[in-house]
Amino acid sequence: MAKTNGVPSFEYSEDLQESRPKIQLKLTRVGIKNLTIELRVSGQGGTILLFPTIELYVDLPSNKRGVHLSRDPESLYEVLEKIDALKVYHVEDFCEMMVRNLLRKHEYATQAEIKLQSTYVVHRQVPDQETVTQEPFEILATATALRKNGDIAITRAVGVKVIGFTACPCTQEYLKRATRARLKKMGYDEAELSKILKILPIATHTQRTSGLVLLTVPEDYYVDVEELAESVEESMSGQTHSILKRPAEASVVEQAHKKTMFTEDVVREVLLRLSRKYKQLPDSVDVFVQMQSSESIHKHDVVAERTTTLGEIREEMKLSGS
Repeated sequence: MAKTNGVPSFEYSEDLQESRPKIQLKLTRVGIKNLTIELRVSGQGGTILLFPTIELYVDLPSNKRGVHLSRDPESLYEVLEKIDALKVYHVEDFCEMMVRNLLRKHEYATQAEIKLQSTYVVHRQVPDQETVTQEPFEILATATALRKNGDIAITRAVGVKVIGFTACPCTQEYLKRATRARLKKMGYDEAELSKILKILPIATHTQRTSGLVLLTVPEDYYVDVEELAESVEESMSGQTHSILKRPAEASVVEQAHKKTMFTEDVVREVLLRLSRKYKQLPDSVDVFVQMQSSESIHKHDVVAERTTTLGEIREEMKLSGS
């Protein structure tokens, strides 16, 4: 019996994880979370270094007491060594390699899962300014491996979470009618009213809106997360910026008031953009879009979402003639 720092060291004769539990019920997921790593991914400007937080899980059969948790980080570092050697820079590939390796390490498991989330920064020129800022958004990626009859089926998904803002069309329409009525009382004719209301910014309330999009990505297909984030941002009334001087701030607000949108409108706009932008992706690709608006004049927030496939979107667009 050896000693380490004064603590006796024993050779275990029994692997407790392999023993039968008192209550023999299977568990859906057992694993680790809040693990931060260093990962390189491809961006429009080249290779980008990320520090994502990940979660790793496998299922546990009813006849085993516990999961060999040390195999999770062990599997992780094996994959990180491989991707450095192979120059793999897509989060989709990394996630797929991880779940395959988890099943190899956990021979008793039938399912393995990884969840990845990281801040991603793009450089953008501020509207009406020469300043180039760093604008963050969140990358999301998942992969699940299912083992059945000796075969392994992989499901991969990539997504983004983006912050923008929306301007309410309902309040603006009411104020537009109120302004028209007041100007009419002051003696302006219809021709003058039309000119004034066309150039005059009409007030409304705005709300910061968070957009979440997830796409399943089949093998041999890739989704550029920067392009995906742009599709979400451009679907809103306006974009948020790290810095805005007064003229640029006024310009951003005025442009947003020319593109008033309900939260529901934004979801539909994102769906339309996805169907047009990712024509190379098959109809079977699953799509999840969620918008959450933090209301400025209400105590509540508003949520709108859609779970669908690219094929369903394309068919609906065809039927509606859009």
